[in-house]
Amino acid sequence: MGNNIKWNFTKFLIDKNGNVVKRFAPITKPESIEDYITKLL
Repeated sequence: MGNNIKWNFTKFLIDKNGNVVKRFAPITKPESIEDYITKLL
C-alpha cells in the first residue's frame, strides 16, 4: 500500500501498546478483518 494514506477510511489495527499491527485499504470490509482482531484480543 505504500506510505501514503490516500483516503480517510484507511483502517489500522493497533495492539494494546499502541503499535500498528496491520493496515487495511479503505475498500476492506470490517467483517473481513475479524480474524486479525480476534487474534489480538
